[in-house]
Amino acid sequence: MPLPRVIATDLDGTLLDTEGRISARNLHALHTAAAAGVRVVVVTARPLRTAIDYAGEFPCSAVVCGNGSYTRVEGRPEPLVRALDRSTGSEIVERLRTALPSVGFGVETGSDFFRERAYELEPWMDPSFVRGVLDDPDALLAHADPVAKLFARSTQVTVDDMYRTAVEAAGDLAEITFAGQDALLHLNATGVNKGSTLALLCKEWGVDAEDVVAFGDMPNDLSSLTWAGSGYAMANAHPALADPAAGLLRAPSHAEDGVGRVVEAILDRA
Repeated sequence: MPLPRVIATDLDGTLLDTEGRISARNLHALHTAAAAGVRVVVVTARPLRTAIDYAGEFPCSAVVCGNGSYTRVEGRPEPLVRALDRSTGSEIVERLRTALPSVGFGVETGSDFFRERAYELEPWMDPSFVRGVLDDPDALLAHADPVAKLFARSTQVTVDDMYRTAVEAAGDLAEITFAGQDALLHLNATGVNKGSTLALLCKEWGVDAEDVVAFGDMPNDLSSLTWAGSGYAMANAHPALADPAAGLLRAPSHAEDGVGRVVEAILDRA
């Protein structure tokens, strides 16, 4: 079995353990893969500011952030930004405010996060990451530049109900997904997701999908897992990744060094 040319991994619930760290076994496996000529790519919902330190722990060819909306590529001075058009963002906001009156909005620009007053910060969010608080969504969209990713959050609706309602109300205008059980939706420009941005990078590198191995645990990982020739859902993954129709392989959980164990096996077989 030939070596893959790219290994793409999510962070939370995938590469990171239950303490939010990269284990020694996972690190060793990624370093070994990189030394063998494999490009290692981080593909995360996180912004660059909270992903970059993890990517610095091993040779990383690219850090795909914001579910594909903002990417730092090794050797490229400027980031790859796939932003949401403001007029489309305004339409999304209007539709979601009608369908989900309790919703509040935030915007990630790639370098900064802004929110409107109705957006309640998540308990795990560092308040220092908030660059500004705007009076309403219109002011928010006018101020943030670019609108790399739009967030919608409610403390009164479950994430599954919120997702279903949002897709019905605005699914034709954006890529809508989520990455945890907190009622927080991620909205990217149509066609912008982890898989499509990973595909763009691989096209630049002359790498076919069949030569890519990807790891993930949440619905926002499905696009990259199903695009890659070998997509691995972690044993701790969201039930949506267990659908046989997705055709995903299975990796041990993030608490059991799942990424490292699979990468070791791949390297041993090559």
